[in-house]
Amino acid sequence: MGILERRIYRVELLSPVHIGSGQRLGPADFAVLDGRLWRFDPERLTAALARDPRALDRYIQEGAAALRFWSEADRRPLARYVRPWSGPPPREIREHIADALGRPYLPGSSLKGAIRTALAFAALRAASPAQRQAWLDAVARRAEEARKSGSRAKESADDPLMQALMGKEPHEDALRALRVFDSGPAPSDALDVGRIRVAVHEPSGALSWLQAPGKHVADPRQAFEIVAEILRPHPQVALRVEVEADAFLLRRDVLGPEERRARVREWARACNAFARHIAEGELRFGERLGLTAWAAFYRRLLTQMEEEPQAIYLNLGWGGGWRSKAAAEAMGAEAVGRLRRLFNLGKGDPFPKTRRVLFEDGKPTLPLGWIRLIPE
Repeated sequence: MGILERRIYRVELLSPVHIGSGQRLGPADFAVLDGRLWRFDPERLTAALARDPRALDRYIQEGAAALRFWSEADRRPLARYVRPWSGPPPREIREHIADALGRPYLPGSSLKGAIRTALAFAALRAASPAQRQAWLDAVARRAEEARKSGSRAKESADDPLMQALMGKEPHEDALRALRVFDSGPAPSDALDVGRIRVAVHEPSGALSWLQAPGKHVADPRQAFEIVAEILRPHPQVALRVEVEADAFLLRRDVLGPEERRARVREWARACNAFARHIAEGELRFGERLGLTAWAAFYRRLLTQMEEEPQAIYLNLGWGGGWRSKAAAEAMGAEAVGRLRRLFNLGKGDPFPKTRRVLFEDGKPTLPLGWIRLIPE
C-alpha cells in the first residue's frame, strides 16, 4: 500500500509557453479581418453556418475569410479569441493543446518530461567517467543497430542511457513514484498568437536569421516566420498542478538503487540545477549576439532563482530547443561531440547554433517555455 504525499503548486508563466496539440490551424479555422486575427470555435461556427446556406457556400470556397460579410456582433460569439494582427494572414498556426471545451492547459506528461530530463542531467553529472563512457558506448551500439535495421536511430538510440539512469523495465522506472497531473484549464480567450523566428549563431560570431533550410539572412524581416498559439504571463492565467509522490514505493528496491530513488525524492532540486545550467548558457548566447531582451530575461531569471529558491523552475513545450530537452551537456563537450557525430546533429560549431525567438512589434524579445511552480 502506498503512502502518498500530495502537493499543489501554483504555475507562474515566466515567458510565453506553447505546447502543441499536433494540429495546425488553417484558413478554415481563422481569418484576418479588419486588422485582427479571429480564431473561431469549430462547433459554434458549424452551427451558425448551418443556419445560413449562403454563408456556408462562401465558407466552403473561401474558408473563415468568408465571415467578413458578417457583422462583428454576429462573429464575436463564434470566436475563441480575437487578437490584433499586422500584415498578411499566416499560412498556418500551430495549435496549443486544449481540452474538449477549447481551454488550454499544461499536460502532466510535458511537466514530467521536463522533470525526467532534469533527473537525467543530475545523474550524469554525478556519474564517474567510466560510467559515462559505458553509457556512451551502449548508445553508440544502439545507433549502429538502428542504422543496420533501417529504423530511425535518433528516436531510440538513447534508450540504453535512460534505462541505466531511470530503470531498464517500465516497472523499474524510478519516476513511477512521481505522478504529475494535468494543470487545470485556462479560459480559451487566454490564448494569444506568437510570431517566432529562428536566430542563428554563425561560426563568425554574427547573428543571422533562418529564411529557409541552409539559407540565412541578416534582416529578421526577411526571415521565415512561425506562428503559434501561446499562453502568455497574465493575471487571468491562474493554473495549478498537483504532484503526488509515493513515499512507500520510493523505499522499495524494485525502483533500483538508493541513489536513483534519492534523486527522485530531490526532483525539485534537480530541476532547479538543470534550469540554472540552461539559463546561464542562454544568457551567454544572448550577450554574444546582442539579443538585448533575451539576455535581460535570463539575467532576471537567474536572479529570481537565487532569491526565490523555494520555487521550481522548468522549461517545457515547443521552443526550448535541444539544450532544454537533452541532458548530454552534463557529460562535457567531448561527449556532446561524440553524440553529434553519431546522430549527425548540426554542422560545425557553435552547437546548438539556433534558437526560437518570440518577436514583438517586429523586434526579437523572449525565449519560450519558462515556468515556475510555487508550492501552496
